[in-house]
Amino acid sequence: MGFYNKPLPDWVSSKKVLVVLFFILSGYVVLNGNCLRTKYPFQMDANGYYIYLPAIFIYHDLENLGFVNQMPEQFDRKYFLYKNQRGGYLSKYSPGTAILELPFFLAGHFLAPVLGYEQTGYSPPYRLAIAISTLFFTCLAFWILAHILARYFSRGVVLTTVVLLLLGTNVFFYGVLQAGVTHNYLLFLFCLMLYFLDIWWREEKWQFFAFACACVGFSACIRPTEILFGLIPIGFLFLRWKQSGFSVQRLIQFGKEILSGILAFGIFIFPIFLFWKFATGSWVAYTYEQEGFYFDRPSQIWYGLFGFRKGWFVYTPLAAMAFFGLPFLAVRDNLKPYFSAILWYLPINIFIVLSWYCWWYGGCFGLRAFIPTLGILAFPLALLLQEVRKFRIGLIALAIFFLLLNIFQSFQYQRQIMHMDAMTWKSYSFIFGKWKLTNEEKKKRDALLDYPDYLQRGKKLDEYFH
Repeated sequence: MGFYNKPLPDWVSSKKVLVVLFFILSGYVVLNGNCLRTKYPFQMDANGYYIYLPAIFIYHDLENLGFVNQMPEQFDRKYFLYKNQRGGYLSKYSPGTAILELPFFLAGHFLAPVLGYEQTGYSPPYRLAIAISTLFFTCLAFWILAHILARYFSRGVVLTTVVLLLLGTNVFFYGVLQAGVTHNYLLFLFCLMLYFLDIWWREEKWQFFAFACACVGFSACIRPTEILFGLIPIGFLFLRWKQSGFSVQRLIQFGKEILSGILAFGIFIFPIFLFWKFATGSWVAYTYEQEGFYFDRPSQIWYGLFGFRKGWFVYTPLAAMAFFGLPFLAVRDNLKPYFSAILWYLPINIFIVLSWYCWWYGGCFGLRAFIPTLGILAFPLALLLQEVRKFRIGLIALAIFFLLLNIFQSFQYQRQIMHMDAMTWKSYSFIFGKWKLTNEEKKKRDALLDYPDYLQRGKKLDEYFH
């Protein structure tokens, strides 16, 4: 209990711990050798987000991506590439992630010949650069989040919260073991948006509201569905208007916020329209072909939260723990804008995310689409840790168990003990706690799996929309 009631020593702070964790985890990324031995992290989705950088700076072929035909060893899975109207290729993924990866790509490009590697865009220096890039933005996200939390909570609560979310959720997996995909980059932008909104709420300087809306626009350039981030600033603005008694005059006074926010959002989302125009000839394009949303299947929401294929609360139980802090958040006056934002954002985001035809989001550890949401759930989680005094020791012990379980299961997934998309309760309970499987155990596990039919669900979308 003293951990929360007494100040931490001056040399202990969340930011210092995050710096140490960044270097420790970076050391692991370098020393485990995946960037040297394998194609990691340029696999599956990560390759689709990254492809724009070698296309522009090395092969000068953004129009058609024709260089992929000369590099079959890097493109054995072209599921993210489609034929464009010029007979070349188009990545279905937006280029926003590549913009954040750019400084690290350039570092890898410079170091490649120095270290004796070819400047192909896919040799080990590039792989290592993008792996470190993902980890950098992951730790930076929590650095920013710790800065915000420190305005409302003790240093002990802030430190506990950021360490739990970094190591105890699938943020760890996608920051350390499966770099290059978009979700941890989005978490960084989400936390940056909260940082600007927090300043706006306390100081009411319209510029910071505009900066927050710029983060929303840029997030949509990474994943168009992340336009839903915009519900967070709407929640902040709505509460401020509500506190004035829904006064029309007060709403007019918010004119600078509204107009500058729309302008900033438009400027930062505009690149995606330019890209679509360049790549397809149309200002608006849908690059996911037969992939889409089912909006009349509430069972998907249940499976997405509690199912053993990918259930958010099953594989990220700390997210479920954070929900128990919402009642405390509802009555905390100085945190009411965060509660308002959650009411606007969370139900709609859960509904949209889990209405996707492939609600389990392919081969991944846990439900990766909810990683940015952890930025706002940090507030109820921190309040829960602070306010539950009677059972605090038990609560902390449970949170530490969830953290250790998350790290263990992350490696289970990496070692292919946990199946990427076909888990069931029976297979989950069979592999629980196992570090390796014999051939006989693998056969038993496989017999307990339930494989999804991606193609059939995609085809049914055509019938659904017709």
